[in-house]
Amino acid sequence: MLLLKNVFIIFLGIVITSSCEDQKKADLELKASYKIHVPEPSGLAINDSGTALYTVSDKTSIVYKLSLTGDVTQTFDFKGSNLEGISTYTEHKLLLAEESKKKIIVLDMVTGTSSKHKITYKNYDRNSGIEGVTFDNNSNTIFILNEKNPGKLIRLQNDFSVLSEYDLTFAADYSGIFYENSSHQLWILSDQNRTVNKCTLSGELIESFRIKVAQPEGIAVTDNSIYIVCDEKATLYVFKKP
Repeated sequence: MLLLKNVFIIFLGIVITSSCEDQKKADLELKASYKIHVPEPSGLAINDSGTALYTVSDKTSIVYKLSLTGDVTQTFDFKGSNLEGISTYTEHKLLLAEESKKKIIVLDMVTGTSSKHKITYKNYDRNSGIEGVTFDNNSNTIFILNEKNPGKLIRLQNDFSVLSEYDLTFAADYSGIFYENSSHQLWILSDQNRTVNKCTLSGELIESFRIKVAQPEGIAVTDNSIYIVCDEKATLYVFKKP
């Protein structure tokens, strides 16, 4: 009986140690952080060459271009309403998300012209609407996130009609999204859970990573790094990509 008890204790110790090691692997490694002169940044995108970032302000509803160290290099002659998400799109164009109005805006960065597209789907809280947007250039479709009530991943055709909807259940809310071209996968942020989540194109969780960032609101991913903007502290964080 004593031998069995000792074996159980050893086994339990191995399980606990393994669990702790797995948890360490689930925390992203911070490489750098930079204060940015954007009040309440919400949403993040990166250009194809990986040399510039784009974000929007929840407070000013202005679109900003940033260096990879968070310096504002350009603002665009456009002002939206309740902007919460941003993505690169076709050449010289950005996609912007207006949360409460449930609209996606196409902004031409060269001409300054824009067009708005109402997205029709059911949600139960006007203040928990479209929180993120990203473009899949492989299939020429667009993904948007409904923050909560309910949490949803919605795929749009290139005419902005709804192609498919997926319920999300792996976090309390969903605050940012990025389509990774190389892996054909999605990276989805959760503000309340403070997690970065790698997902399939139908929103199924593949792997989750914890981050020590309050109010993470935007995400962009490269081969080596994960960029995240914090709404609360107006800060750009750079994590090592696992």
